[in-house]
Amino acid sequence: MRMKIKRTLVSALCLALCLCLCGCVAGVDALNKTSSVTLPPAQVEYDAPTGDTNQETAQSVLLYVPSAAGTRLIAQTEKIVLSAARHPAEATLRRLFAFAGNDSAQSLSPDVTLQLSTVNPVEISGDTATVNLAASALSLSHSDLYVACQAIANTLTQWGDIRYVNVLVSSIQPGLDVGASVPAGCFAANAADTIDAMLTAAQTQSAAPADRRISLNATLYYPTYSGKGILAETRTLSFAGRDKGEMIKTLLSALSQGAQTLGNTPAMPDLSAYLTEAPAVQEIAVSGGQCAVLRFTQSFNDVLIAAGIPRSVMMAALTYTLTTFVPGLSGVTAYIGDELVSVVVPGGVYEGADEPVNFQNGVMRRSDFSHFLLSNCTLYFSDGAGHLTAVQRPIPYYETRSARYLINCLMQGPQPCDNAPGIQNVLPDTLGDADVLGLGLSGTTLLLNLSQHAAADMAQVEPASERLMVYALVNTLTELRGVSGVCFFFAGAQRDSLAGVIYWPGVFLRDGSIVQ
Repeated sequence: MRMKIKRTLVSALCLALCLCLCGCVAGVDALNKTSSVTLPPAQVEYDAPTGDTNQETAQSVLLYVPSAAGTRLIAQTEKIVLSAARHPAEATLRRLFAFAGNDSAQSLSPDVTLQLSTVNPVEISGDTATVNLAASALSLSHSDLYVACQAIANTLTQWGDIRYVNVLVSSIQPGLDVGASVPAGCFAANAADTIDAMLTAAQTQSAAPADRRISLNATLYYPTYSGKGILAETRTLSFAGRDKGEMIKTLLSALSQGAQTLGNTPAMPDLSAYLTEAPAVQEIAVSGGQCAVLRFTQSFNDVLIAAGIPRSVMMAALTYTLTTFVPGLSGVTAYIGDELVSVVVPGGVYEGADEPVNFQNGVMRRSDFSHFLLSNCTLYFSDGAGHLTAVQRPIPYYETRSARYLINCLMQGPQPCDNAPGIQNVLPDTLGDADVLGLGLSGTTLLLNLSQHAAADMAQVEPASERLMVYALVNTLTELRGVSGVCFFFAGAQRDSLAGVIYWPGVFLRDGSIVQ
């Protein structure tokens, strides 16, 4: 019996020693409130990726379409191939529009071929998606278009990161009526009501007196710090009626109050206080359509400078906010003093910095500012006290699922547009994109192949910082949908040690206990 106990104790001590050598971390995930254990085995069956490969997976998605009886929107499950580097919204909508029907469900639009626009088909910022349909959607009746909008919203909100959906047609908000005077607002998921109940609510809104107060979800676009672009925030606003000038005044007032949930936006000036006259809507003489006309005082330039908001970014915020909500609005014309804003030269944006953006006939359209639209990604940096801090950084919305882009953001270190002060880099500042030799995805494990140069420089960090370094990478990359672990290679092979604290072979799971 004594020998058996002794063998048991020796086995337990060996196991404990192995766990220490493996850099095992067990604890409660501070972000997701779930247990998280990192237990890298000594060997893995993966091959080191060269280039960015194997990042497509087959997944089941839900398509919301009318039931066979046409009474409800019901979910149909289909398996499609999705790219891990892109949000599944666009691919899923294309499959939704192609759904031909079956014994239990109809196609979404049997008589009209719905398609996504070739211009900015799906834009996602924050928790809001804006879907831009091709002109064929205008062939639908307004009732059928409304049902299609709700089906699109139900389909896109199946992923927890999207809560609201705007639907445009050829970059214009179609509204609920033929005259494009009744706003539809921003859609949220609604799988409970019957189609008749949905249409009755929409028709009641259309038939209401023009001066009746209404409350609707509206998406507001705010400038970010450092002039990088704009971020979306959707909230419920109360409008005095259907007069478009009054709608614009309400939207400007809401913008002036500042963002409620975004942490990396500057304080906004009171936009209404710098208008020389009430906002108006007028016809566009050459190309047709309508535009909002805003006339600001000459001092508005100085106000923007004092607020740290570049003129180009302010114009982007105004154009996106107004054209997303106000029905029938093709663009915005703005005057500052006697100057018609006919060109802007953005400085701090990610793309097109220092390149003039010209507005035909002084009409600013959504497409003029598409490269200004950002969305926050989550990065992990040191708080300077032995922990990591989750940091929100606005980046181009189409890059938020790119593992390579996120790794490059970590390599750049803290930036002025981040929402957390006092953070510190955990990666050597000598690393760059050339050090990412390859990325791949095997199941839910992200395979990351770094260069020999990266291994040499990462081995020079202080031993106390090595754990922060590895989990800054792991926690950042496991923020990506479908990624639960990270497997590291250096120049195509796994290494036992870098700075001497972490045992690098195997698969690392996220660690929430290290996050302050």
